[in-house]
Amino acid sequence: MQESLSALDFEARFLALLALSTVRASGLPHVYIGRSPGLGEWISLLRDLRTRLCGTDPGSPGQRIARTITEALARYDKGIPEAPPELRATKHLRDHVSHGGAVPDGLSPIVDALVQAISDIIAECLSGAALTLTDDGSQELRPVVTWGNIGVSLWPFMYVRSDGSWYVYSRYTGNEPDYLAFGGTNYRSRPRNGELVTSLDLLLKPKREPDDPRELFRAEVESDLKAFADVVGAPPQYFDHSHGFGYEWGKSVSEGTQLRRDYFRVGPDGPEWQDENNWVPYRTYLRKLANWAIVASRLRHKLEEVERQLVQEETDQLGWQPDVGSHREAHVEVTEYDGGNPQRKSFSQLIDDVDADLGVETGQTQVFFVNGEAGIGKTRAMVKAALNRSREVERHEGDKPLFLYVKSTGRVLDDLDAAVNHAVALTQNLTAERVKVLCGKGLIALLIDGFDELLGGAAYSDAIDSLQDWLNALGGRGVLVVSARSSYYMNQYRSSVQRASKAISASVRHSIAQVLRWTPAEIVSFLGDYGVSAARFERLPAGDRELLGLPFFARAFAEMCRSGDYEELAAEGPSFTERLLNHYLVREERKLAYQMDSASGLLNRDELRRTFEHVAEIMVDGREREIDSSDLEFAAATALDIDDLDDREGLRERLQVLCGLATDSTTRGSTRFRFQHEVFFDNFLAGIVGRHLRAGRVAAFQRLLSRSEWRTGTVSGVVETVDAGLLIDALADVRLPAVQFSEASRDTAATNLGAMWAGVIRKTVAMPDRPIVDATFAGPLDLSHTMVGNASLVNCQLDSLTLPVGTGWKLHLDRTRVKKITAGAEQTDLSGLWGVRHGGLVELLIRPSRFFYRRSDILEALRARGVGIVDAPGMSSAVVPVRVEAARHYLKNLVEYASSTLILKDNHQPDDHRLKWTQEYPDEWKPFVDRLTKTKLARPEKFSAKGSRKIKLRLQFGAANILNENSDVPQVQDFWAAVKG
Repeated sequence: MQESLSALDFEARFLALLALSTVRASGLPHVYIGRSPGLGEWISLLRDLRTRLCGTDPGSPGQRIARTITEALARYDKGIPEAPPELRATKHLRDHVSHGGAVPDGLSPIVDALVQAISDIIAECLSGAALTLTDDGSQELRPVVTWGNIGVSLWPFMYVRSDGSWYVYSRYTGNEPDYLAFGGTNYRSRPRNGELVTSLDLLLKPKREPDDPRELFRAEVESDLKAFADVVGAPPQYFDHSHGFGYEWGKSVSEGTQLRRDYFRVGPDGPEWQDENNWVPYRTYLRKLANWAIVASRLRHKLEEVERQLVQEETDQLGWQPDVGSHREAHVEVTEYDGGNPQRKSFSQLIDDVDADLGVETGQTQVFFVNGEAGIGKTRAMVKAALNRSREVERHEGDKPLFLYVKSTGRVLDDLDAAVNHAVALTQNLTAERVKVLCGKGLIALLIDGFDELLGGAAYSDAIDSLQDWLNALGGRGVLVVSARSSYYMNQYRSSVQRASKAISASVRHSIAQVLRWTPAEIVSFLGDYGVSAARFERLPAGDRELLGLPFFARAFAEMCRSGDYEELAAEGPSFTERLLNHYLVREERKLAYQMDSASGLLNRDELRRTFEHVAEIMVDGREREIDSSDLEFAAATALDIDDLDDREGLRERLQVLCGLATDSTTRGSTRFRFQHEVFFDNFLAGIVGRHLRAGRVAAFQRLLSRSEWRTGTVSGVVETVDAGLLIDALADVRLPAVQFSEASRDTAATNLGAMWAGVIRKTVAMPDRPIVDATFAGPLDLSHTMVGNASLVNCQLDSLTLPVGTGWKLHLDRTRVKKITAGAEQTDLSGLWGVRHGGLVELLIRPSRFFYRRSDILEALRARGVGIVDAPGMSSAVVPVRVEAARHYLKNLVEYASSTLILKDNHQPDDHRLKWTQEYPDEWKPFVDRLTKTKLARPEKFSAKGSRKIKLRLQFGAANILNENSDVPQVQDFWAAVKG
């Protein structure tokens, strides 16, 4: 039946082209046809042409063709009475079969008869005509059909070659026409005659502009279909039809290739696809292509297995009993990229935000960075959200997107495509390319857990590259939720965007979701589920009570209490972290006992601790959180200070039982070792860092400082266990050029240096007398309760600085950039602060609520308080024009915004009300935007969005590059000339 329906398509095409040629030969106005017409358009065209030709002279070719069309349409419109009611219309049956539908029994001969009848009608029309071929000197001969003395030229719709092969216009593909070939060696051909192509182009509907909504949708559909198409088949073939357009294509399915013919249009409510009965939203079509319910079911199965694995690892590696506590939902503080507009939300409310962003066309891909300490519950929260959603979709509860949970553990140095392909392998219906399509249409959101592990920690120097391909593919739509083991990746990502001389091509908006620790009330409630009294919690030292705000530690405490392994000690006893590590070591030590009931083992507890510390060091140097068994053996030999592990009989064989995890043989092929939880990695890393410092191994300390980010657990562990004086000397002696292997390594070392200095300052409650050099303080540096004598920060970067209270302190900022400074309202004398570069300040806060954002206002407020400013203009300097101050203000904030696009309303005001910095200098914003576009530093783009018309302003250069008033880039020079002129 497929062949017969294809023949029917050709009959309609041939008859319509013959009729069009007759209209031209009769002197009637030409009817323009689509560039890729399909059956629907051919039939509609035949009805129109019949009306036009009916008025031609009796006996003329026009009358003959009109009669032929009438007879052919009568047969076509009769349909297939023997078919089921919904398939009796010829086109309905044809579309049903083209969509891959089953062929009803007994209909093939009836369809064959229909096709033959229409063929006979056309043949009868041509029976009295003479055919001649005109040679114009090209390789394409011009066919002319003549009735009597009236000729009808079929050129340029058809042409003939000297070998007798015929060519009939099919469709435009790209910028060239395709012709169906008959009688030659090829099935399709493109003419080489420029005159033919030019003449044909004059007879077709004009090509749509690239920003035409229908053309944008068509290009989108073609791109989407390629992701679902059989890679070895022909690309999707476009055609026009009366309501919009369509594609013939082959969908890749498990059985091979499913041939389809699908129709699309831009409907009154947006993009639509025609199913067998109605026009439905395009998203419905994509769900159908993906077999949505099956995908949801298979994702559910996989996520349930992930949950079971998490529980099993806790039982096997930590000895925990099944969780008896009810689920406690994580809470987050969501902020803008610059830390503004903070809002506390439950994780489910964050998921609601994801749903909301997926449901509208905002013009920007939303990226949520989910940050939090090790043990705070990021993985559990993401798995739970993805699992709950897959269950809802499987039960058909509303029109909600799926969440694809992508686990990064054990996939170091894979790219995101490889990780996504691994995550969807079980579905059998999805690939990374298909997920990109579905994500861009708001049907799937990616939840990427531990994304920095994919990239090998500090090994990446340009963090934006890690997501660039996906952000480009999403085209300013969709949502990515990216969790990392620390805020380091997010900071690297942001820095790489800010450093870029050219603007990134992706249209992105960023938010940060900081996972919060449990409150004391939440901790007490959780412990109550395990029978642990509130009094027992309240008797813990303050530091331990704070630590139990991390769910992992609260669970560990509950399990130790439940099993009787927790013994209350005097306040001077070891911290809970140390007791947890000892508990872990005891369990691992038992695995190495000579006999199951033996009290002695192949490694004692101290030797095991040193082994694990060396393991953590190897992981840092290898930039992944797993090592091979050979590395484990090397770590043990190093800890024992022996050359050959066989010197301790039986150890090599027994060592493999230490938390060894067999990984998939197809990906790794050997047993791999990893710590059961990142908490253990952090603290054993702290152990080896402290051991190097106490032994005077400064080079080893500085090497680790630059190799990977140190999280809170590592920093706290080093600060608590190493003498403050020794640590201050070690930190003060670090000079980053001495440890700089790459820009990324330098950034890593600077961030770790800042975290270590912040930890020392918190512990000692004092700023060191020695200069702090080359440190990056990613978090706030609060000196309001710190003793500051004569302190200095040299070549440092600070996100936020809160000044000491009172007077008598001195703080020198030498080549140091601070984004935000906070001081108390009562502090009228800040003369102890000097070396400030006010041009780099984004915000000055005089508590409780006096904010200064404009450069001139910041300068005036600092001067009034006696601050030493190194970049202040002289008192006699000319007043800076407002438009110059405004341009500097906007660009400085665009650097912090770290995006290359802004969504603007029709009046050029930002669509996002949270961009309050655009409201400073209210009369200057529109002229600022106009200057950017006129100097070609930014380009306005249209995009589809519901509601009032909006435009996307896309920067062509990085904001930091535009801010450079001494740039040698011609466009930047022209911009500042216009601003200052």
